[in-house]
Amino acid sequence: MVINFSKKVRKNLSRILVLALLIGGGGLYLQRDKKSVQTSNAVTEKSINRYTMDVVFDDQTKRLMCNQNIEYANNTKNDLDKIYFHIYPNAFSRKEFAPFEKSEMKQAYPNGFNEGYIDLKNILNNNEKLEYKIKGEKNDLLEIKLDKQLKPGDKTSIDMKYNVKIPNSEGRFGYGDNTINVTNWFPIACVQDERGWNLKGYETLGDPFYSETSDFYINILIPQKYKMGSTGKVVSEKSDKEKKLYKIEAKKVRDFAFVLSTKFDINRDSYKDVSINTYNLNKEISGDVTKIAKDSIKIFSELFGKYPYDTYSVVASDFYIGGMEYPTLVMIDQSLYNKKDKFLLEYVIAHETAHQWWYSVIGNDEISEPWLDEALTEYSTVLYFEKKYGKEVGDKLIKTMEIQTKNQICENIFKPTTKYKDSTEYSLNVYTKGAVAFNEVRNKVGDKVFFDTLKQYYSTYMYQNVNGAKFVEMWNSKGVDIDKIIREYK
Repeated sequence: MVINFSKKVRKNLSRILVLALLIGGGGLYLQRDKKSVQTSNAVTEKSINRYTMDVVFDDQTKRLMCNQNIEYANNTKNDLDKIYFHIYPNAFSRKEFAPFEKSEMKQAYPNGFNEGYIDLKNILNNNEKLEYKIKGEKNDLLEIKLDKQLKPGDKTSIDMKYNVKIPNSEGRFGYGDNTINVTNWFPIACVQDERGWNLKGYETLGDPFYSETSDFYINILIPQKYKMGSTGKVVSEKSDKEKKLYKIEAKKVRDFAFVLSTKFDINRDSYKDVSINTYNLNKEISGDVTKIAKDSIKIFSELFGKYPYDTYSVVASDFYIGGMEYPTLVMIDQSLYNKKDKFLLEYVIAHETAHQWWYSVIGNDEISEPWLDEALTEYSTVLYFEKKYGKEVGDKLIKTMEIQTKNQICENIFKPTTKYKDSTEYSLNVYTKGAVAFNEVRNKVGDKVFFDTLKQYYSTYMYQNVNGAKFVEMWNSKGVDIDKIIREYK
């Protein structure tokens, strides 16, 4: 997620960032966990999980009726008698569970708290019912007991039937006056790495998500009046006077999200073999948004390596926080879509686009090591402005970030999201101070080593989950003592 661009934070950041561009002058959270381990092997067709879903959206009740099958592959070295899934919608089932800071509850629920949840109907294997339990502090974990041990390298097929209630909320998951944001909405397999099962719930700060690369095959039936932006590629679209049926494929992605609206102005372009799609709520700025999206894909492809998917969508949403990344799709706060906030809009789009490299293609545990995607993404955003507008602009942004971190009480930037007291402290450390740390690494090693290493990191770990130890090893292999360079930021 981008720096928290809620109204409170935006007021200060807009002044700082615009000042940086006009007169000179505003994340990385490099946690080195020596016990952390690489969490997956290179993705192959034999080992990848496969999700197949049939989804019907009921507009009147704001519910999804879902049938889901997952072919789950045991890529560990252990026999498994249970499989765990995140069921994130249940984090919205009670006011005390809601993953928002107390000071932002009014923004998240402008019409008052409204519940969201997942209602499981049945879980089967080969038409036989499986035992399951709902667990976790927010009831957002699903434990399924297998009828027999799943050996390493083997697969099992699990069928699920469930309904999802979408809340009236302007966060990642929910609906407002303009859009219906359907994200983190289905049972998704937890990661099992050498630390065991990763069963962290839907935390308030940062992005509390950690998942494996999988293939998705989705059929979605929606009312005719809606337009939809989604992860992946629309393979076919059929419609009658009342309904539209989308068939979508999304291969080698970590998640699947979609956004609905009756008001979208859709603008399209392309970069090489990538279809660029923007879903806008302000037609006057649609062309500008599409150009920013295209420029972002182009610049980051040149800097880090080719964007590996054939679609990319930027979607204006009822999302008060600023921006949020999902594979091949990003959500952007619709209130930024105006000429006055054009710089902030470009900043957020560039940041979320960089996440396609650092989160979507290369994954990590976003709770334990948020620096690994957020700090690198924030510095990548600086690089976007440098590449597009010149070195002087990038330098001004970094100078502003240095001033911010010196003027604020900044701590160790290498902590889990759960160790920060609020979103401001989290952003200043993980994003802002983190970007400064990456800039220091670049200054010390020089551009050739810096960019060559990031390109190697990207090409080596595509579609995998990695951690800080692996990232550091990559630099060490180049003869760079990255710990020494960033020691002052711990």
